[in-house]
Amino acid sequence: MRVEFSWEPEPADRRDALRAVAPAVRFAPAFSLSLVIVAAVLLVAGNTQAALLSLVAAGAVAVGVPWQARLFYRDAMSANQRVRATADEFALRMHGTGLPDEVAWSSLQGWQETEHGIVLRIGARAHGPVYAVPHRAFALPSDEHMFRELLIRRVGPTG
Repeated sequence: MRVEFSWEPEPADRRDALRAVAPAVRFAPAFSLSLVIVAAVLLVAGNTQAALLSLVAAGAVAVGVPWQARLFYRDAMSANQRVRATADEFALRMHGTGLPDEVAWSSLQGWQETEHGIVLRIGARAHGPVYAVPHRAFALPSDEHMFRELLIRRVGPTG
């Protein structure tokens, strides 16, 4: 069984992958907004120092959490670069500037599916590279199904 697929990475693919592997990224904007609301209440109550501290915390969460996730889960895919990939029983091969030529199934730490695509976690480290393979990468739904079957058989169930 051999599957071929290709896509041009978009920033939305990267955001989707980060939300999948680092759930704090998904909740950071809501938590930051909550801190801004707390700051407004504290300001109305006359506690200016606590309000300022809350605003600083809101900024740290809004900027720091996504930034840290980007540092931890790096990839080498750049936008507007066509990625061509093939997968078979032996390995996943990705062709593009700065991408690993061949990824053995044993080096995949895990994978999960999102509403936008399939997120692959590579490497033995806890925070290894993350690659998003969007649904649009597959020419036919059967190709995506075969890729998913390969992942289940060679890496294990999603999660």
